[in-house]
Amino acid sequence: MNRMQHTVALVTGAAGGMGRAHCLRLAEEGADIIALDIEAAAAELAETAREVESLGRQCVTGIADVRDQASLDVAVADGVAALGRLDVIVANAGIYTDLGLSWELSDQAWQRTIDINLTGMWHTVRAAVPALSDGGSVVIVSSTNGIVGAAAAPPHNAGQHPRVGGGP
Repeated sequence: MNRMQHTVALVTGAAGGMGRAHCLRLAEEGADIIALDIEAAAAELAETAREVESLGRQCVTGIADVRDQASLDVAVADGVAALGRLDVIVANAGIYTDLGLSWELSDQAWQRTIDINLTGMWHTVRAAVPALSDGGSVVIVSSTNGIVGAAAAPPHNAGQHPRVGGGP
């Protein structure tokens, strides 16, 4: 349909699931893609790039962990340098793990989820907004637990609600 012709979109958590779906939909609409994900998902990220490119769009991939501001800063700068601009930020990276009752969770389980789902969203926006073109868009993706929490997912609920309730 090419509604996004001549635009570049950055997507975190792009190796699979919703992130890959965002990349493909944006590419179907004409956008070129900067696809970012963690090193452990490199093979899946390469598959996302192949699928985007099969739609006739460019895809620059980058390895970045949303918990690490420096890795995001580099990956965003490299992607923007390669494609020449940035028009859309999709802060999608998140996890739904470490489930259990809040009083049974370890500090590490709580912190890992908050670091990815909440702080990672902020890191993404912080890294990418300075490169965003005038009139660009920031899309912050949340699960439904950003609206209605799940009983056995307290850190996920806590990391998703700010995505709906105001973001960074």
